[in-house]
Amino acid sequence: MKKGLFIVVDSGEGSGKTTQLNNARDFFGDALVLTREPGGSPYAEMIRKVILDPMAGQADAKTLFGLFWAARADHLKNTIRPALEAGKIVISDRFDSSTYAYQIIAQGARELEDFFWQIRDFYLGDFKPDLYVYFDLDPRIGLARKAQQGGEELNHFEARKVEFHDMLRDGFKKFLTKVPNAVTIDASQSKEKVWEDFKKVLDRRMSER
Repeated sequence: MKKGLFIVVDSGEGSGKTTQLNNARDFFGDALVLTREPGGSPYAEMIRKVILDPMAGQADAKTLFGLFWAARADHLKNTIRPALEAGKIVISDRFDSSTYAYQIIAQGARELEDFFWQIRDFYLGDFKPDLYVYFDLDPRIGLARKAQQGGEELNHFEARKVEFHDMLRDGFKKFLTKVPNAVTIDASQSKEKVWEDFKKVLDRRMSER
């Protein structure tokens, strides 16, 4: 049996990430387990509701940091790890990269940075992602796209001022310099060109499997 492959896809708002994840689902078919954070397992989905509840908008970074790692521990135990051990490809829509960018950088909890890497080693162990793919986009473009899409009401993260999203982008970029096997894709391109670039990254990583 081939070794499982763990890929994380992350971005700010309005990058077209969902479209590209759907493309990946079509591309990989039954070999893929597509999951998400917060959530991804039954208990983690319960924690997701707490994290995204409007009342959580007043919660500080330390509170949310703890909730995200609690959800992630269950997600890893009950969804990600079993799939990888079965030789599956796992793509997670957000993972620890988001915790770093949102809580440590955008919410300003820099004092948590050393602890972040410690808790990452403790919880993830040998199941750290094999690849991070970040869809990069100017937050002003992304938020404008989001507004045009309409649909669901914005959660308390999405609804924050553009300055928050600028810091979020900086947070992702900083995280990517600290982990191996990280790729940035220009999400300002057409969705077809973004998929072409994403597929090349996936093909290359699959060939190394």
